[in-house]
Amino acid sequence: MVKDKPPEHPSKIPCQKARYRTETEWGALTRDEINLFDRDVVCKTYCSGETIFVEGDACKGLYFVEHGLVAVRKTEINGQSTIVRLAYQGDTLGYRPLLAKENHRATAEVINDTHICFINAKTMRHFLRSNPKLGMRFLEHTALALGQAEERMFQIAALSVRTRIIHLVVLLRDHYGTITSDGTLFVDLPMSQRDMADMIGARPESVSRALRDIQDDGLIHLSGHTVRVDRVDRLVEELHHH
Repeated sequence: MVKDKPPEHPSKIPCQKARYRTETEWGALTRDEINLFDRDVVCKTYCSGETIFVEGDACKGLYFVEHGLVAVRKTEINGQSTIVRLAYQGDTLGYRPLLAKENHRATAEVINDTHICFINAKTMRHFLRSNPKLGMRFLEHTALALGQAEERMFQIAALSVRTRIIHLVVLLRDHYGTITSDGTLFVDLPMSQRDMADMIGARPESVSRALRDIQDDGLIHLSGHTVRVDRVDRLVEELHHH
């Protein structure tokens, strides 16, 4: 009788992309700490639609995004969820509840296939005790995130849906944009219009109307999930006027 194969588990492998860590908080790790990180790290590839952790779950450690895209969502009273931010390659998830000794206050859902490296809370607390520089970098990251949250609240309160969409396209340009030799910008939107609406705090129908207006003005051309911008300077100029 052939035995069933054991279930597959995320494999423990050394993180090969240390160069991404050096550009973020993880650049504070010493050589010995990097060796400990690589010994204890658990890496896994998540498919689109999978969740990494769920709002209310105990924070068991930190999640480092090697590559891919993750939406951080919060659930409203009516049961609907809203994207509060996106996590890109090089970002770390879970540091705020870990530092605050709280459960996760949001859900992390994969938008594109994503490779995540997990480091457990026990190892992280060892790092934070032995390396004050690492803790300071996470505190700086927390302060930056608070500033970004305040800016997002300001945008929702003070800026039109049109301007918020342009802000989002410019933000995504750095991660999902390519520029051709003639200066044309192409941005592959990694999300649906509903998710775009969540990101900018607007109703989906308002986003659809604003996208049509922006296209009618020739600022962008939308085909499926691809945005074409023939004159990037015009797009940026409109932001400067608001």
